Amino acid sequence: MYQKITTVNGHGFFRKSKAYGLVCGIALFGAMVTTSVSAEEIVTETTPAVEVVNPNPATNLETVQETPSAESLATQAEAGQKTGELTSPVTSTELDQIVTDAKEAGITVTEESKPAVYENLDQAQADLTKQTDVVKEATDKQEANTTAIKEATDKNAEIDRQNKAEAERVAEYNKTGQEAVDARNKAGQEAVDARNAQAVAKRESEAEAVEARNKAGQEAVDARNKSGQAMTDAINKAEQERADLENARLKAEYEAELANIVDVEAYNAEIRKRNAEAIAKAEADNARLKAEYEAKKAEMQAKTKENGYLSEVVAQSLIYKSEPNVTIGTIEGVTKFVNPEKRQEVSDANRNLVHTVSSYSEGDYVGTVDYSNGTTFLLNVGQTATVTYVGDFSASANGEKITKVVARYTAVASEKGASIVTVSKDPTETVIFGSDATQGFVGVGDELHIEKTFYTASGKVVATKENPIIFSISSMNSLGEDGYFEYVKDLSSNMRFVPITGSQVQDHDGKIYASTSIDTIAPYSGHDSIDSPVRYYGSGALVAESGDTFGLTVGASKHQTGHWFAMNTNVAAPVLPPLPPYKQITPEQEKEVPTKPVEPTYVTPTLVTFTPEVFVPEKYNPEPFVPEVFTPETFDPITPKMIPRVEVPEKETYSVSVHPVIVKQTPANIKAVVNEDGENVNGKLVPKGSTQTWVLTNSPLVAGREVVTSYTMLDPLPAGFEIDREATAIKNTAWTVNYDENGKTTLSATQATLDYLNANRNQDVVVPVAYFVGRPINDGGTYKNTFTTLIATPKGEYKVVSNIPVIYTPGNDPETPRPPHTPGGENPTPDDNLIKPKKDVVDEKGNSINGQSVLPNTILNYVAEQDFDQYKGIVASQNAIGKGFLYVDDYLDDAIDGTSLVVNSITAANGDDVRELFDKIHVLSKDSLDEKLQALIKDSGISPVGEFYLWVAKDPEAFYKAYVQQGLDITRNLSFKIKQDFVGTITNQTHQVDFGNGYYGNIVTNEVPQLVVHKDVLDKDGKSINNGTVQIGDLVTYKLEGWVIPAGRGYDIKEYRFVDLLQHSHDDYQSVVIEAKVDFTLPNGTVIKKGDDLSSYTETVYNAQTGKFETRFKEEFLAQITRDQAFGADGYITVKRIASGEVVNEYTLYVNGNPVISNKVVTNTPEPPKPETPTPQAPAKAQLPNTGDAASYSLSIAGVVTLFTSLLGLRKRKENE
Repeated sequence: MYQKITTVNGHGFFRKSKAYGLVCGIALFGAMVTTSVSAEEIVTETTPAVEVVNPNPATNLETVQETPSAESLATQAEAGQKTGELTSPVTSTELDQIVTDAKEAGITVTEESKPAVYENLDQAQADLTKQTDVVKEATDKQEANTTAIKEATDKNAEIDRQNKAEAERVAEYNKTGQEAVDARNKAGQEAVDARNAQAVAKRESEAEAVEARNKAGQEAVDARNKSGQAMTDAINKAEQERADLENARLKAEYEAELANIVDVEAYNAEIRKRNAEAIAKAEADNARLKAEYEAKKAEMQAKTKENGYLSEVVAQSLIYKSEPNVTIGTIEGVTKFVNPEKRQEVSDANRNLVHTVSSYSEGDYVGTVDYSNGTTFLLNVGQTATVTYVGDFSASANGEKITKVVARYTAVASEKGASIVTVSKDPTETVIFGSDATQGFVGVGDELHIEKTFYTASGKVVATKENPIIFSISSMNSLGEDGYFEYVKDLSSNMRFVPITGSQVQDHDGKIYASTSIDTIAPYSGHDSIDSPVRYYGSGALVAESGDTFGLTVGASKHQTGHWFAMNTNVAAPVLPPLPPYKQITPEQEKEVPTKPVEPTYVTPTLVTFTPEVFVPEKYNPEPFVPEVFTPETFDPITPKMIPRVEVPEKETYSVSVHPVIVKQTPANIKAVVNEDGENVNGKLVPKGSTQTWVLTNSPLVAGREVVTSYTMLDPLPAGFEIDREATAIKNTAWTVNYDENGKTTLSATQATLDYLNANRNQDVVVPVAYFVGRPINDGGTYKNTFTTLIATPKGEYKVVSNIPVIYTPGNDPETPRPPHTPGGENPTPDDNLIKPKKDVVDEKGNSINGQSVLPNTILNYVAEQDFDQYKGIVASQNAIGKGFLYVDDYLDDAIDGTSLVVNSITAANGDDVRELFDKIHVLSKDSLDEKLQALIKDSGISPVGEFYLWVAKDPEAFYKAYVQQGLDITRNLSFKIKQDFVGTITNQTHQVDFGNGYYGNIVTNEVPQLVVHKDVLDKDGKSINNGTVQIGDLVTYKLEGWVIPAGRGYDIKEYRFVDLLQHSHDDYQSVVIEAKVDFTLPNGTVIKKGDDLSSYTETVYNAQTGKFETRFKEEFLAQITRDQAFGADGYITVKRIASGEVVNEYTLYVNGNPVISNKVVTNTPEPPKPETPTPQAPAKAQLPNTGDAASYSLSIAGVVTLFTSLLGLRKRKENE
């Protein structure tokens, strides 16, 4: 929000402070002297006289900058202007003498009257020197021309002599060279001719040798071919004789096989006759067995709805009930067996603790034991023990004897991280497991996954639809859903649950258990005995019709002394026996009729063919002969090197001119502004309150000047710039500084400074630099500063006005952007805007809920922005940066639990996660902070109340460069919980401190209303009978007055639920009606008025055994109620009084998880005059109080379901020790 300023400081604020370091003004002048701005380029700013309000929510240095003073504007208008000049003549005796000499040498000299004007003595003297050089150069050139003509003539005569001698030398050299080359060429040609003749003779000798070798080779091949043909003829004769003998044998064997086939066919005809007679008799017997089986199946089907029978007919193909003659062959996967002696010791002390993990220390486990007759071991969660049972099995599958059973036990869950497991030698008794029996039925019980695989001599036993397997689950103890109960879940995919008719063991969404307390409530309580006629109450069956592995997970809702589970086929209900095996006839085997032999294929002799060898003669293929060719040498004659003649120069005539010289100076001045680090900040944003130094630099006075009688600088400082007089005085020892009441300052050269300026007037002198040290103290300020230099001499006064440097402070209102520094320019600080930390409170979808109501359990999500975008491009000193960057979240202590803070994210505008760049401090009191932070908060002017959170940049300089100077806002997403029982308005505000300057953010609010509900009890006429009397048989109505959820809330309604625990021993539930408490409209246009029946939008559940009544509005209905509408409902529960005594009742309304408990109502019912046996009656019609219309509600209304009791009790355990 904007703050109205009541006091505005005047121009030129001054304060005392310690001195600051010097800045080299001379260097600054040299770098900036060319930046002067002419008066025509200045934009004069004027501000209308209005009440000034700082639009930035500053907490320190809140003053708004005043308009510039008239003196300041006037000086700025003259920027860059110069008035007057300083002149003096300069002469040279050397130039005068050289001019005289030139004239005597005949050079034409012109003497001009107009002088050349220079700004300093060096330039003037340089001009005189240059003129002297020009005249002297002309004289030297004249003399050089004469000398050059003579030298060129003499040199050409010498060149002609040398060229003649060179021509004669070259002619003799070429003649001698040609003669030597001709002799060498003759000798070379003769040598090449000799080598060519020798090569031709060698080729002829090699050709004759090849021809002789080919002749000898052909003769040898002819001899070998003759011998080979004779050997081939002998082999072929022997082969023909062998083939004739073999063909005779094949014919005899073929005729014998044909005779045997006739004998076998006669034998088989007799066998087929006997087999047909045996099969006919077996089929008749099997038909009788099939008819008997179908009759038994039909009998079982008829009893599926009778208690104690399976609810569907399934045949049993596996007989697996008791195996006394079986032992454990191997156990794999177990590393910690319980020492049998230790187990006995624990059992003797307290047998209930045998399966408790804490009963054993690490030393009570051993790596191996004799487990053949059963053992106990530790099984960690996730660990699997594989147990193989071997021996003489009585079990069978489809009539085939079982030879081996493999069981896998995996610990699935345990609060102790492991279970103590006991496996019996008899696999039908299976397993006992547990982890903690030290406190009875508490906590969450262990879970164990069991898988079994059965083997016969044929391999694994496989269940099929024709031959299913039925496993028993029995002794499923239960004390009700709210107490202890045992369950089975996670059946393997090839198994399914089949309930026993009348059993309390049912499938509850994949978990099989008894929800009723069958261990304590008759008639179920007798179920837990193998011989009990009601054993089926706590039992069920699992049917497998495929696969060869059968698995399930066993568990209990709470810990116990040890959970025993037996996986066998002792089903607690009659099962259909497998179809008796049909009589199988093994027919007598016919003799195999030999295959009619194939007429033999007679042998054809394999005769050999001789292939004569072919001689391949050697070929002589010499490479083509290329005679050597001689290349004669060529002589290259040389040419003579002739020297060219030199050019004879023309005769020259020279002339020069000279002029007088004077010195004129118009010294410039320039103003700069630097921060504490000496960094140029002209035209830059700088932090408010940071130290800045105006540097006033004047050009050196040049040599040849007149006496300076006074040297003065006038500086009208900008409004809102607070001068540090002490630091300024220390830096200006060469000047006397005077201040007037309007903020204008004057710097006058001291006498020592004037003496210094006039000491050596034939030399340049540097004017001492002047300084003004201070700080800008306004948000969004513009600080332009110009100064005037006045130099007085005996001839008059010289005046020059400097350039206009400027600095800006952040916080400029974008509604009134800064004007350009020069006409036609752009906003000099385009990114600058107001410094406003912002905060919002949002829902889970990110929508603002500022000013809206919330529920007590609402998590408040705050999104807060640390505002840095206006700082883009800012230039700050190390000292200013060192004051740090702070962010404060100031929450309402009474409303918000500060310890519940969750920092969801801290991100920069570029997406960086920057939470690790800050130290987060939970400040319970400002006094708990270190002295530096306390001072910083105090100086910044922020005033968080009570507890607050403080974030401090760990590395201010790195943070400044990466985010502040880049103008990247920092956004924090924070979550808090509301304190329990708080009612009222929650406020939350943010502050930020940058460069030591404080700014406060907006306040966000939420309202936590008081949640109140009321209960009443009404008679049939709608009158309250609270604390009254009700007769047995009377109908009464409990009115559940709901809470009206206000409009304009910051949340959607997810839950609106009535819960009433009726005293069911005295009140018999009849019906319920739900009515609207306020008017509202649904999105489809449906208008609901106060009093309209809303029952169709609800779901009701009533537990007849506990009296727990619950009605909830459907989520899809609640989702249609928009936040801008109020909502509420009343419930009317009608009951019939069925017993005498005092009846006390209250109810709880749940709104989005917030429980609201009503008052209690009390009624009394007297004892009847005499006991009577009540006659069952049809449910009475219920009447809503004061509605004027009767409404009938039966117990079968939609949505009413019967739940199960939750009773505690002791449970009998079965355990093998």
